[in-house]
Amino acid sequence: MTGKIGGRVRWWAAVFAGALLILAVLAASGRPTVFTDTDDYYALGKELVTDIGLGPPPPELSDADIRQAMIDSHMGHTQMASRSAVYGVYLYAVESAGTLWLVALTQALAVSWLVLTTWRAAFPAMRLRRAVVAIGVVAAVSPLPFFAGFAMPDVFAGVVVLAATVLAIFPDRVGRAARWGAWLLLTFALGVHTSHILFMVPLIVVAAMVLIWLRVGRRAIVMRVGGLVAALFVATAANSAYGVLVRIKTGDTLRNQPFLTARLLADGPGHAYLRHACATGTPYALCRFKDKPLSDSEDVLWSDLPKTGVFMLSDYPTRVRLEEQEARFVLGTIAFAPGAQLVASLRNWGKQLILVYVDDPVRDPVFYLTDPYWKQTNLPNLIGRIAECGKRGTACRPWLSSRDSRWWHGGMVMAALGVALVAGVRVRATTSAANRENDRRLAALVALFTAGILLNAAVCGILSGPFARYQSRIIWLVPVAAALLVAAWRRRATGGSATRTA
Repeated sequence: MTGKIGGRVRWWAAVFAGALLILAVLAASGRPTVFTDTDDYYALGKELVTDIGLGPPPPELSDADIRQAMIDSHMGHTQMASRSAVYGVYLYAVESAGTLWLVALTQALAVSWLVLTTWRAAFPAMRLRRAVVAIGVVAAVSPLPFFAGFAMPDVFAGVVVLAATVLAIFPDRVGRAARWGAWLLLTFALGVHTSHILFMVPLIVVAAMVLIWLRVGRRAIVMRVGGLVAALFVATAANSAYGVLVRIKTGDTLRNQPFLTARLLADGPGHAYLRHACATGTPYALCRFKDKPLSDSEDVLWSDLPKTGVFMLSDYPTRVRLEEQEARFVLGTIAFAPGAQLVASLRNWGKQLILVYVDDPVRDPVFYLTDPYWKQTNLPNLIGRIAECGKRGTACRPWLSSRDSRWWHGGMVMAALGVALVAGVRVRATTSAANRENDRRLAALVALFTAGILLNAAVCGILSGPFARYQSRIIWLVPVAAALLVAAWRRRATGGSATRTA
C-alpha cells in the first residue's frame, strides 16, 4: 500500500513539474493572454453559470438597457454557434476561481498529464524524470507555453491527438483510471471547438487503419474505435445542448457565420461565381455586396466598415439568408470553377502547414485596453486581474514578438523534424524481436501525430483560411514525437528494453 501511495505521489509530482516548466517559459515571456473571441467565451460562460443559479446575480438594469440587451442577444445568436458553451463555462468558472493564471495552469496540466501518460505507456521501464525533462525541452522550443496560457481553446487541438493516441495505441498499457482520464480529456477537447470535431472524424479513420496494421484483434479495434466515436458524439451533443437551451429560452435558432462563403469569396472563385450568378438573376443575399472587394475573409465576416464589411453590416433577416444560402453558394462555386477552387484550397492547406509561429497569443494587450469598443468588454478586467498595465496600457507587452517567434519556433520545428527523422531511422535499424512490438506502436504514434497535424491544417486552412494560430497551436506535437523517438533510440543504445518492468 505504501509503495502504491508513493508511486502516485511521484506521478502527480511529475505531472505538476511538467506543467510548471510549461508555465515557466510563459512567465519568462510575460503572462497569460486573451483574444477578441475570449470575450465571447467568457460572456457565454457567465450567462450559463448565472442562469443555473451558481454565479452572482446580474445587476439591475433599466427597461431601456434590458431591451438593448435583448436586441444584442438576438443579433448575437446569428454567430454564436461557432462558440463552444463547454469552453465558455470552463473559462468563466476557472478564471473566476483564480485569474487567467489558473486557466493556464489547468491547460498546462492537461498537456503534461497526457505527455507523461503517453511516455509511461511507450516506456514502462523508463523513469518519469526523463519525461519531465522532455516536457521542459518541448516547452522551450515550441509554441506550447503560449497556447497553454492563451484564454482560447487552441491548445486542446494537440490534446485531441494525444488523447486519441493513448486510447487507440496504448490502452492495454495504462490503467483504467488513465483510460477514463484520457477519454474525458478527449471529449472535453473535442467539445471546445468545432474544428477539433471536424479533423477528428478522419483521424478516427486513420486510427482504425493503424490498428489494422498493428494486427490488433477485431474486437479490440471495435472497442478502441468505438471509444473515440463515443467521445465525438458526447462532445457534439454537449455543444448542441446549448443551441436547444437558446431555442427554448428565446425562440432563436443558434447559427454559424458563413465561414465557407467568406473563404470562397476571398479565394477568388467565389467572387467570380457571385458576379456571374447575380448577373443571371440568382437571388443571393450576397448580391448587394458583389461590388465590394471581398478579398479578405476577415473583412467579409467581421468588418463594420462600409467599404469592406458584409456580415456585421447586415440586419437580422439578411444574416439569416446569408447563412441559409451558404450551402447552395458553396456548391455553386465548386460547380462554376472546380479547378480554380481546388487549387486555391490546396494552396491554403500548404500555407497553413508552414505557419508555425506565434502571433495572436503574443499580441500587445494595449488594444483591448484602449479601443473604444473592446475596453467596454470583459477583456480589460481579465487582463487587469493578472497584471497592472499602466495608464496607457503599454506595460503588459510580451517580451517575445511574432517576429522573434518566426525565427525561433520555425527553426526549432525544423530541427525537431530532423531529430525525429534521424532517431526514427536509428530505431528502425536496430530493431529486434524483443522490441518489434514497441517499435510498431511508436510508428503508429508517429502516424497519428502526422495525420493530426495534416488534418488540422486541412480543416483550418481550407475552411477558414491560413492563419498562424491554427497550426502553431498543434505543432508542438513534433518535438513531443522527436523526444519519444530519441528516448527509444537511447534506450536501444544502452541495451534497455522499453517494455521491461521497473
